[in-house]
Amino acid sequence: MSDGPSSDPTIGPWGPTVENVRRVHPLLRVLTVLGVLALVAGVSIATTGILLIQRAEASLTRVPVPQLDEVDEVEGPSARHFLIVGSDSRAGLSAEERRELTLGSFEGQRADTIIYVAISADRETISMVSLPRDLLVFDENDRPQKVTDVFAGGPDDLVAVIQSNFGLPINHFASMSLGGFIEVVNTLGEVEICLEEPLRDRKSGANFDAGCHDMDARDSLSYVRSRSGPRSDFDRIDRQQRFIRAVLEELTDARVLANAPQLFRLVDDVAGNLETDEQLSLNQMRRLADDVRQVVSDDLPMVVVPGYSQTINGRFFIVAYGPGTRAMFDDIRAGRPLLDRGTREERRDTVVSVWSGGRAAEQGIVIETLSWAGFLPGGAGTGPPSLDAEDTTVVYAVPGNEQQAEWVAATLGTTVLELPSEITVPQGADVVVAVGDDASS
Repeated sequence: MSDGPSSDPTIGPWGPTVENVRRVHPLLRVLTVLGVLALVAGVSIATTGILLIQRAEASLTRVPVPQLDEVDEVEGPSARHFLIVGSDSRAGLSAEERRELTLGSFEGQRADTIIYVAISADRETISMVSLPRDLLVFDENDRPQKVTDVFAGGPDDLVAVIQSNFGLPINHFASMSLGGFIEVVNTLGEVEICLEEPLRDRKSGANFDAGCHDMDARDSLSYVRSRSGPRSDFDRIDRQQRFIRAVLEELTDARVLANAPQLFRLVDDVAGNLETDEQLSLNQMRRLADDVRQVVSDDLPMVVVPGYSQTINGRFFIVAYGPGTRAMFDDIRAGRPLLDRGTREERRDTVVSVWSGGRAAEQGIVIETLSWAGFLPGGAGTGPPSLDAEDTTVVYAVPGNEQQAEWVAATLGTTVLELPSEITVPQGADVVVAVGDDASS
């Protein structure tokens, strides 16, 4: 196991000008799917909406993905599950644009990062889960692979691996390249992002002071690509989740919806750079948009697969934390809302003390999983024998910090108990975790 989020993993090459840099997050591709939904569903003039659908339908690229699960709605609406991929392909970008955007000379494609979107059968719940591109998966021959590399074999390989490794149903697939993201932001003009602290990253090109910034396409790309920070790609995912919310706000702004020429340009930007499976029609997307419009207008839960790092045969991987990942995906399969994990800022202010009960290896896994998730480690020790967790890891709520304990428990996929009054709380700790045997499962 590595020393934690401060490690500098070896990432697949971008090209000679940029090394160890991650690409645009597919939450920005969720923008392309949910953004089209919001645009079409939000247009008040029916004729304009019909024209938009027809225009987009004609521009989409369809690809066969036979591995997808069929949608069964014989007995009424069923849950829908989407796999949305951001391809790192530079197709369509000129050499000058690649230099301008610091994109290197990488050819071909891999999955930049991956978003799994689940819409419950009652249309009351939408869940969005980011899969880190270094996430460990096993292919059909039981060989360890990074999930990003599986996409080189095409969407069917990626769908099959996610189905088999995590037991997740997938009904539809969509992917988009860097060029589509750039065109969407160019059409919107600028997107406002407010930073609590400066962001400097020579690899991505980010160079921002603390405060609010109206970001154009180049600024936006440097912001969402940046891995600057102690949590590397997890910090990057936090930024991209913030960015997608800002873009969705722009897309559903009344000024945009009332501007027919801009609407048509946005639809061209999205549909012209979007690949979908052969069964996903824009009429289906419009109907789903009508069903989930209120949910989309609320704050969508965007989470990341909890994990810890591990080196296998000299390669760096993120390994999904078993109990937390299983609990999260169980909720999704059952159509239940994902449990609150707190905001990035709230997790950063939550100090967690982890007691091993003599399970040193499992303690290391829990500490790193919480660190990658953004919680602040607050000391570690064996803990009193009376709190030995045995088989199942337990989260104890320090009086007054019950909410923080719930965030930690949601990340670890376990329950919260009240800390016994006779137990002395480690100094500064907001939450105490007693590690069980399940941490390594």
